[in-house]
Amino acid sequence: MGFHSRKIQGSRMRKRIIIIGIIVLIIAFFVGKNMFISYEKSKHGKIPPPTVEVAKAQQQSWQDQITATGTISAINGVVLKPEVAGRITKIYFKSGSYVKEGQPLFQIYPDILQAQLESNEASLSLAQVEYDRADELFQKKVASKQTLDEQTAKLKSAEAAVAQTKAELVQHNITAPFSGKIGLKQVDIGDYVNIGQTLVPLQQMNPLRVQFSVPDRYLSEVKIGDKVDIQVSSAANTVYQGYVYALNSAVDPTTRMFSMWAKIPNPDHSLIPGTYVQITLYSGQSKPVITVPQTAVVYSPQGQYVFTMVKGIAKKTQVNASERKGNLIAIDSGLKADDIVVTAGQVKLFDNMPANISNQPTYAPALPANVKLITFKDSLAPNNTNKSSTNAVSDENNGNTKQKATESNVTAQEPTSVNMNAGDNKLQTPNKSASEPAEASSQPSTDDATTKKENKQQQPTENN
Repeated sequence: MGFHSRKIQGSRMRKRIIIIGIIVLIIAFFVGKNMFISYEKSKHGKIPPPTVEVAKAQQQSWQDQITATGTISAINGVVLKPEVAGRITKIYFKSGSYVKEGQPLFQIYPDILQAQLESNEASLSLAQVEYDRADELFQKKVASKQTLDEQTAKLKSAEAAVAQTKAELVQHNITAPFSGKIGLKQVDIGDYVNIGQTLVPLQQMNPLRVQFSVPDRYLSEVKIGDKVDIQVSSAANTVYQGYVYALNSAVDPTTRMFSMWAKIPNPDHSLIPGTYVQITLYSGQSKPVITVPQTAVVYSPQGQYVFTMVKGIAKKTQVNASERKGNLIAIDSGLKADDIVVTAGQVKLFDNMPANISNQPTYAPALPANVKLITFKDSLAPNNTNKSSTNAVSDENNGNTKQKATESNVTAQEPTSVNMNAGDNKLQTPNKSASEPAEASSQPSTDDATTKKENKQQQPTENN
């Protein structure tokens, strides 16, 4: 029994020795590690602080933003159809090309009418001679008033016949009602066409219309002249900036949505009718906000925060971020104007940690450097200060929108292309004072040269 007890005590002693040995080894490992780190620091000096990029917080005036989706359409868009039946004898354009207002497009067999016109003109000449003779005799009191009246009636009838034939000939020569891009022709030379048959579509390409709807709760906020930004998935790095120019007269009772039209520039004709677009509508009164680049805000389970730089020290600052606009995000609380915030390198930072700044702190641009902004001229933009007294009168026949205001007249606009580089938000606008952008002036040069040649020669360009 005593031997067994001594055996147990010996086993416990060995376990204690082993445990103590393990603890000693662990302590020795950490002590050695710290000594090695201290040696390396003394050998190479202190580890340098991390390097970060920064920007200045900026106070701006922002309007409320309403996002929506919409569809592009042409302000002027038609499907050309003949008013007379007959055989197509000439086609003066190439499918997919640009045409100018008044340019000949189709000719429907005119020979019979041309012969009729010549006959009517001959009858008119004879009627004129007989009228002159009757008038001369009447002045000499040789012919009666009745004879003169009969010749007058014959002359007017002959004039009407000539005018009617000329009008019918015009219907046999179909021209472009406005400048734009012609679509794919649906007929060929030699085809017999009926009245109202589809010949070809024609779309005005600049400016374009965007139709979209917003919930009716925004009805009191949206006004004529409100700015819109348009983006398409096929050109993610391009923003088209336009304005609202027409509001619907009623809310859809089924969807409770309110429809409107916006006008956007399309100087390079990169947008086409029917395209699906994303829309940001800016409405309501402007309000002051503090803005920083979106990359400055860090999101965590404990909330949103940024690192501010104060005398070379990174300070972790809790913020409340809200709406976004381009490259920027609004900060509702936690920052003030001109605070220096870290925009890149936050993962290397801790609160109250020294850091090196790699760039000169400046205000961040509203759009990234690789984003292109296409807008109307600032000098001709709608005057939002008088929106409440502005009525938009849309002239859909010529694609212009004239805004009549009691205090100021809002003119139509000319599109221009703007490169939004960092720190440079100036508009590069052409030096001309055109009113509404003319379709012909904004066409690609190759198509424009082709159109000029077609107008000069007025000869068919397609034979099949």
